[in-house]
Amino acid sequence: MNVDSVFERYSRPELARLFRALRLDVTYRSGQGDHLTRESPGAGDRPEAADQVLDLVGGAGSSLLGHNHPELLAVARRCFDEQIPFNAQVSVRPGAAELARRLSEIVGSTTGASYVVTLGSTGADAVEAAVKHATVEHRRRLGALQEDVELSLRRVRRDAGADAVCADGPAAGRRCAEVLGETLDRITGMRETDPVFVSLRNAFHGKSAGAGTLTHGGNIPADLHVPGPRHRRLHDWTPEAVVSALDAERVAVHTVRVDAAGVPHSAVRHLSPVAACFVEPIQGESGVHEVPVETLAALRELADRHDAALVFDEIQCGMGRTGTFLASEGSGVVADYYLFSKSLGGGLAKVSAFLVDEKRYVAEFGRHHTSTFADDDFSSRIATAAVELALSYRDRVVETGARLRERLVEVAERWPDSVVEVRGRGLLLGVEFVLPRPDSGLLREAIDSESLGYLIAGRLLHTHGIRVIPTLSAPTTVRVQPSALLQAADVDRIAVAFDDVAGLLSRGDYATLLAHLTVPATEEWKPRQHVPLPRRDWPAPTGGEADVPRVAFLANIDSPGKLGSLSPELAAWSDAQCSAALDRMWGELDPFEVVRHRVTSESGEEAEVVMVAAPFTAAQANAALRAGHGAWLRRTVLDAVDLSVSLGAQAIGLGGHTSIVTNAARDVVEHDIKVTSGNSLTAACAYDLLRLQLAETDGERRVGLVGAIGNIGAVMAELIAPHCDSMVLVGRPGSARRLEAVAARLPGRVDVRIAEDLDALRDCPIVVSATNSADPVILPGHLAGEQKILVCDLAVPGDVHPAVAGLSNVTLVSGGRIQLPGVQTPHFPGLTLPPGILYSCMAETMLLGFEPGTPSPSYGGLSSKGVLAARDLAARHGFLPARIVSDDVSVQPWITDQFSRTHEEHTR
Repeated sequence: MNVDSVFERYSRPELARLFRALRLDVTYRSGQGDHLTRESPGAGDRPEAADQVLDLVGGAGSSLLGHNHPELLAVARRCFDEQIPFNAQVSVRPGAAELARRLSEIVGSTTGASYVVTLGSTGADAVEAAVKHATVEHRRRLGALQEDVELSLRRVRRDAGADAVCADGPAAGRRCAEVLGETLDRITGMRETDPVFVSLRNAFHGKSAGAGTLTHGGNIPADLHVPGPRHRRLHDWTPEAVVSALDAERVAVHTVRVDAAGVPHSAVRHLSPVAACFVEPIQGESGVHEVPVETLAALRELADRHDAALVFDEIQCGMGRTGTFLASEGSGVVADYYLFSKSLGGGLAKVSAFLVDEKRYVAEFGRHHTSTFADDDFSSRIATAAVELALSYRDRVVETGARLRERLVEVAERWPDSVVEVRGRGLLLGVEFVLPRPDSGLLREAIDSESLGYLIAGRLLHTHGIRVIPTLSAPTTVRVQPSALLQAADVDRIAVAFDDVAGLLSRGDYATLLAHLTVPATEEWKPRQHVPLPRRDWPAPTGGEADVPRVAFLANIDSPGKLGSLSPELAAWSDAQCSAALDRMWGELDPFEVVRHRVTSESGEEAEVVMVAAPFTAAQANAALRAGHGAWLRRTVLDAVDLSVSLGAQAIGLGGHTSIVTNAARDVVEHDIKVTSGNSLTAACAYDLLRLQLAETDGERRVGLVGAIGNIGAVMAELIAPHCDSMVLVGRPGSARRLEAVAARLPGRVDVRIAEDLDALRDCPIVVSATNSADPVILPGHLAGEQKILVCDLAVPGDVHPAVAGLSNVTLVSGGRIQLPGVQTPHFPGLTLPPGILYSCMAETMLLGFEPGTPSPSYGGLSSKGVLAARDLAARHGFLPARIVSDDVSVQPWITDQFSRTHEEHTR
């Protein structure tokens, strides 16, 4: 197994699948400064087969000092050379002590405070430590108050003052013992209540239980969220709203003070469950948004109002990335706790730091909050060196950041219709792109708010050799977080690359923007895991109210070559490019609405038809079935059904492979919506043609039927049998037993032969084919070369090789087509048919919209009765069978003469 397969199977299956789809499945063998060396396929140990990539991801803010900074490597080597112990728990750790001292000094030089530092391994560790310490601090503060009030109550009882009344204050006139007892009850109640933690709208503080609760969004499914501590999110950032946001949580209590004369006086103070307020001075993962200074000041006031800790999460934005060690430094607002990680490790060590103002620090916290891998000297010594380097690079960060931002702003100003804005400070920048609205439904689904940033990342990587990713909870914003070592030439290179992408988006040149997806994937495709979503959890119907019946028609993509029809923006792609791109997108696109049109019957009834795409090709469907992924295919179609229901469809038609993978629509369970495969009308069209042909045949009326074990093929055998002398049922190897079952249901007077070889068609003047193959199965050599032959191809995509149409003795009819009445020519992308012509399965869906009370003739297995009912339904509304031979279209009225009566007599 190669490394990609091992990663997919044993490490991150879902990420491996997404990387494959986005063509971000690359491996990096080394890194230095701002560059990574990418492993090329088949490179092995050959350095010439690798290439350099400019890394702007920066470890999501962790690589302020670049990859493998030589000074940090020297520190790491000294640690190894000195053989410092990695595991030396329950001892004095000099490296940790020195790191803690330096962090306290550096932060204190701005805030004027001194700090006690708790080290951990990750940013989430630091957040969890802050949650825990704030909880302890809150509880002990309440405990201290309770202790003081209990002492006051004992004192007034000792001094016979329990029945004395308060002389003044909010409890004036009330007995001291009563007032103090009530206060104790309220303190006890507050201590028994879980503390509350506050964070801002769009905050990101990590993904562990406590940190995840403080995080807003982050594109995490609701059922992956683990309930953490009690939490309040502040959506309104205006100072007045912030300060008063939790006033309802405050509880007033009264204290009593007895003066020297023995007179009791009452006073009021407030209890609150709020333990801490968390904020990132610059919100990185929400798209790089600075929190206004006024909001930071209001949070300081809010925290003080509730005796809570103010926590500045500087994990991504701090340690010099914005040009000052603290991103919050310019605000003048001082927090009680500070959190650091990411760049603290210098890109070599996993380390975090939680700083608490020593005036608030709970000494026992450090005794009981421990971690096996915290405080190790290796990480601490690297972090200390990284801190010193970060301080030395502050001016460089300011200068480089300003130059880079200026160049990116120029791009935004040049392409205002594709770039929203450039945000951030120093080397923490974000470029927000306008979400495009392509004309085609396929591209609107492919380029959505979740995928845009990753598609841009693929373009920049494979065209410009620049590595970016979007911010986690705002993926239309691309993060730009290079190291302090970024060179001037790299700034120009970045500007050129972003200008390229912005220009492509502005011009709507999606074929070029997505060209990197047209390279064939090397790894095997795997379906994504189904996420249950009960229908009651679906959003409200999005289709709006219709004044006529609405129906939905589901269709998969016939073949990669139809991609240009479904999405004209990609018309420049070759069939091979389309195939590769569809293979990558396979399983990533949800069903989507393609187009909607109104159609009118000959008798004046109207219906609105919504075309919904099931995003897989016929070949992909067959491959998935062979690989045992039928359940995934079925679920995809059922998702398309759910979408159709949400759009308000009263009837749903399943075209192409959508009916095949749902067991002729039997797996679609609806109690108040009609469901049809549309196959009855398809069979009716072919039956109409074949009856005429058989009636005009002078010699032996022999019909070769390919695909007779399928739903359409089986009913065609039943319909045609009364009108022919002999029939050859042809199937793939191993299908004989199932073909015999079909033959047993046919009238006894017809001579039926079973064959598993298409050469059996050589003596058949009439051939009908209705398989579910993704590729042609009938080749020129399978047909007789000396007699006139009619071939009726009912399959989509077609069963008959295009070369057959060039044979002089063969008339190839594309059957199963219907002409709309009048001059209606609605265009349905992906259906490459002449104007006004539809596939019969779509036409049957429309007809059910005209007659809401008519049952579906094509739910489950087809019957002769259902075929004739579909024919009569079409005839009532002026939908006529169309026969397409090459580019010629002929339309004839339905035949309801003695041939119909003959069949009906046989089927009674």
